[in-house]
Amino acid sequence: MAQPSLASTAVVPEQTFLATVLPTRKIPRQVFVAYSYKLYPTVDYRRVYERVGDTFDVKFLFADEKITDLHILQKIANMILESQFSIFDISGWNPNVTLELGLAYGFRERAYIAFDPAKTPVDDVPADIRGVDRIQYSSYTELEEKLNRLAAQQFPPAPIPDPTAPIKAKILETLKAAPGLTVGEIADAVGTRTGYAQYVISELMSDGTLATTGKKRGTRYSLRGETP
Repeated sequence: MAQPSLASTAVVPEQTFLATVLPTRKIPRQVFVAYSYKLYPTVDYRRVYERVGDTFDVKFLFADEKITDLHILQKIANMILESQFSIFDISGWNPNVTLELGLAYGFRERAYIAFDPAKTPVDDVPADIRGVDRIQYSSYTELEEKLNRLAAQQFPPAPIPDPTAPIKAKILETLKAAPGLTVGEIADAVGTRTGYAQYVISELMSDGTLATTGKKRGTRYSLRGETP
């Protein structure tokens, strides 16, 4: 009986590959990286990824960083499947990296190609790979610049929470129940200092959430459209 192909095992959850169950959960902010260990000094090459990872809070995972009891091919397959996407540096057209790229394609996983043309004649690269968009670089500096661009695209920073959001919610709730309060009354109702309440109210005024009646110390605040 013919053995199933890599592609066919990838599309069925919990199907075995090399007698081991494939992972079905993605690890947030993890990216698998494959490259020729003989082509670059390990410390210099990986330092580029470390800097990008520190900037964007991304874990770039290399196959030799994790020791398991799995067959090496199974271990790499698992890393590819559990990562958000993979980067395959095909500089030097290393056969191991090529095999791992094939695994990713077979599993229909997202894969980005990195490539230093000075280290690999273009004619050595198969025609179907030459046309794929890639991270092309000629120095560590250029590689870092393009990895930063990719990380920013794939892992945009989370919006910074508004530190005044809780007190804003309390003020809106208070004014909905009792419109027409002064700053001091609002501060007492929500349990904060008058100065801080004034600051938060000014933000709510600037975005049009609140309306006022009266002037200066006699100013009273209400939700817009609900002025008493």
